[in-house]
Amino acid sequence: MIFKTKVPLFLLGLLLFVRCGKEELPPDKLLGSWEVVSITDETGQVIIWDDLRETLVSLIPEYSCLEFTATATEQIVSTRYVFVDVNSRGCLSPSIAVYTWKVNSETGLYEFTQGTNIVNYLITFSNNDNRMTWNDQTSGAITVWERVITEPTTTE
Repeated sequence: MIFKTKVPLFLLGLLLFVRCGKEELPPDKLLGSWEVVSITDETGQVIIWDDLRETLVSLIPEYSCLEFTATATEQIVSTRYVFVDVNSRGCLSPSIAVYTWKVNSETGLYEFTQGTNIVNYLITFSNNDNRMTWNDQTSGAITVWERVITEPTTTE
């Protein structure tokens, strides 16, 4: 009788210990889809993406294909640029860059790696984590992103 009581209690205790021992970290705020808001180059010149796009489209409507987005999953960050073709009335093929990423536990910097190239960003979040700012630690360039929020579709 004692053996029948101790074994289930031991197994229950072991199960609780194993389950409680694994701490689940919250998902990183970087995860999701993003659209660029602005770009600041090394000289400090700020380019507001919507203003640039609106100006170009007002001149040449075919430039409406212009885009700059980023998507982050748990393993990779990809950026997609579609720029205008200055030799025609349209856009170039998308330029896609894919990086693996991690957060350096000592510095808090995000390390984006593509082959042997590593780019360190100080990434901050604001606006209820729906705005993110990338500060390139090498060039000083700053890119501001807004989270793409999709509304749930309703069926009638």
